[in-house]
Amino acid sequence: MLKIPDCVVVGGSFSGSVTAKHLAGKGVGVTVLEEHSLPGKFHKCSGIFSKKGLAATGVDYTNTVLNEVRGAVFHSGGRTARVERSETVALVCNRQALDEQAAKEAREAGAAFDFNRHVSSLGQSVDAVHVTASGNDYSSRVLVGCDGAQSAVARSAGFPVMRPQDFVLAFEAEYSGCASLDRRLVEVFFEPCFKGFFGWVIPVNEETARIGFATSDYASLQNVKQEFFGFPRITEMLGKKCVNCREFSHLIPVRVREKTQLGRVLLVGDAAGQVKATTGGGIVFNSQAARIAAKSIKQFLDGGELDYETAWRKELGKPLAAHRALRKLYNALPSAVFPPALAVSSALGLTGLVSRFGDMDYVVV
Repeated sequence: MLKIPDCVVVGGSFSGSVTAKHLAGKGVGVTVLEEHSLPGKFHKCSGIFSKKGLAATGVDYTNTVLNEVRGAVFHSGGRTARVERSETVALVCNRQALDEQAAKEAREAGAAFDFNRHVSSLGQSVDAVHVTASGNDYSSRVLVGCDGAQSAVARSAGFPVMRPQDFVLAFEAEYSGCASLDRRLVEVFFEPCFKGFFGWVIPVNEETARIGFATSDYASLQNVKQEFFGFPRITEMLGKKCVNCREFSHLIPVRVREKTQLGRVLLVGDAAGQVKATTGGGIVFNSQAARIAAKSIKQFLDGGELDYETAWRKELGKPLAAHRALRKLYNALPSAVFPPALAVSSALGLTGLVSRFGDMDYVVV
């Protein structure tokens, strides 16, 4: 009888590559199926991460850093508040390079990658998972779906469907030739037009910025875009010399999927909704879930229980729920609250207090 391979990971972006790296490091045979010709998100990410959070992923990010950030400026209703620390708290990265570095480390650990493989069907038998990807058939003892918010694995395996209200729709454009940028500070906009989320400006260098927003009202995207890019602060940045280098829109999950394990099929990362509901950031929780998945799979292959669902929720469930609760609180607050709150915080010196004790995790990862 032919031996069934250990594990297939679907999706070769950050979470898939980190999962594969952990698996290979434990001696598990793993093949990554990636639908594109290269691993990664192809820059479909704001690419800003807290310094300590990025370090915690275990991926060598050194050569992907484009800028170092020390704080933020918050805007609402014409009011502003500035929070800054003396040391670097966040890093702006080349996200594609970061994804490719994660994949490189997975390959060095022993993982194999098959590119141009798009999953079209998936099924489970008594002792294996069977998947068809771009006309090629694969079988493995366990399969991990790391294929993003619109996961083909989740759909094909019959996981509970996530509803439209479980996501926000984000838009971002990168501009060069910007004016009036402080590369040390991100800018965050709490305005009524950003239903359920916020807008942002992320400096890449002295004259390049990633400008974007997210909203839970999908139909309003173009209207919100027009309004946001008409804000005085944004028009101040975007002069006649500005060039739109690239832009994209994508869905961000803001709620954990109801189930993330069905038999021998596991979901990790955005596919599982393991994302901070406060910010839409995912790689820290994604990498932690990847580690937990690899440990659970190794345990299962050695004759133990495949307890991924229980294990990751025990470790990560409470902090993810806390982010969800903060998001619900923010959404429930009247928009009129934010301008006076910023004014009071500035007047009382509370931004100085935050700059001493905060670490930017709320704003970035």
